[in-house]
Amino acid sequence: MIVSVLSPKGGCGKSTSALTLATVFANNPDLSVAIVDADPRQSIARVWLGKRKSEGLGKPPFEVISDPSDASILDTLEAAEAKHDLVFVDLEGVAGLMASYAASASDMCIIPMRPSALDGDAAGAALKMIRDAGRAARRTVPARILITQTDAAIVTKSHKELLAELDGAGVERLQTELMRRAPFERVMAEGKTLFELGHNQSVASAISNTARLGKELAEILEAE
Repeated sequence: MIVSVLSPKGGCGKSTSALTLATVFANNPDLSVAIVDADPRQSIARVWLGKRKSEGLGKPPFEVISDPSDASILDTLEAAEAKHDLVFVDLEGVAGLMASYAASASDMCIIPMRPSALDGDAAGAALKMIRDAGRAARRTVPARILITQTDAAIVTKSHKELLAELDGAGVERLQTELMRRAPFERVMAEGKTLFELGHNQSVASAISNTARLGKELAEILEAE
């Protein structure tokens, strides 16, 4: 199965979402997992994996495939899906062929967004692109909003209003939100997975958060 993670809004947590979800699914020894880094910035394939190699941390528990080319992305996804049970795709933007091709080949698209009006507008553009990609492929491509970088202790009024607006508009979203936690930033900075970070309460909370998100996503994928 292919799960694309995309949004035209920078800083919403696309790479972090893809990386942490791949980590929690790869923790299941019965699953073969890969990440296709199709973002031109190569945050995972170049930055995260490069840091991992420089620190001598060994191979990650999932394969990382680099392909920022819209000319070959469909071939790359087809080959990755044939080899792995679950493939996450990290994508930048929604305006180019890359995102459209990936969305049309996906079993699920996840759109990370922070609880803000600007991110809401970007999510709307992503949903339209996914619908259009599905129309071109003559099928419906499932999609879910993923609220990211939320405060575990405080739910603001604007946050509540945004959720009510999404729900009122019938926009499907993952009920589990990806919280703002230091371990998610450390993962990207240190080239590690959540399970490789030094154990403390903050790391345990981040792992628990991601495990809940992974469980919810797994249930949705099984039902599709």
